[in-house]
Amino acid sequence: MSDVDEWKSRHILIRMTILAALAWLFFCLLVVILFLVCTELSGYRFLPSTEWIASTGRLGVVVGAATAVALFLLGLSDALRKLRNGTLEGTLKPILVVLVSPVLGYFWGYIVGIITWPMVLALVAGHHEELAYTVGRADNHYEKHCYSPLELQGLMVGFDKVCGVSDEFRKGLTTGTHIIIAGYGTRYGLFATELRRDN
Repeated sequence: MSDVDEWKSRHILIRMTILAALAWLFFCLLVVILFLVCTELSGYRFLPSTEWIASTGRLGVVVGAATAVALFLLGLSDALRKLRNGTLEGTLKPILVVLVSPVLGYFWGYIVGIITWPMVLALVAGHHEELAYTVGRADNHYEKHCYSPLELQGLMVGFDKVCGVSDEFRKGLTTGTHIIIAGYGTRYGLFATELRRDN
């Protein structure tokens, strides 16, 4: 194989890798938009089940690592292109993108990898479901975009709260108290609509 043929085959492989990375990142973005739209329309936050979170830690790590690599390759290819064109000088932005993208990609992919499947199942095959949760904190009155939150244990950050919980319900709740949350979804997660104490 000549150098030209080798360069062409390598060039095609790089382009395919970049296209696959872009497709995956676009999918991740769609999932985030879907989550935000569904939450806004229903007025209720999506809560994955503690069972689902406990059993999918490795999946989150694999998907997070794949997304980190995808973002890193995109940032690196952009920096190399600017280096070849002579437009990299005088700007730190491409270098910062290359350095920061793996970290952002990992957390973004981790969240999407774990939340996508139970949320899609809830939307496609959801029904009235009741899941048991454990209270983490019930004494906070306001968090960003979440008034009168009830924090739950065993869930991931960003998906571990129910908002707008009445002071009457929260009264007497302590860390470790078991509650039942009902809503529309499956055993893997639901859009919470109703809370009651687990008697």
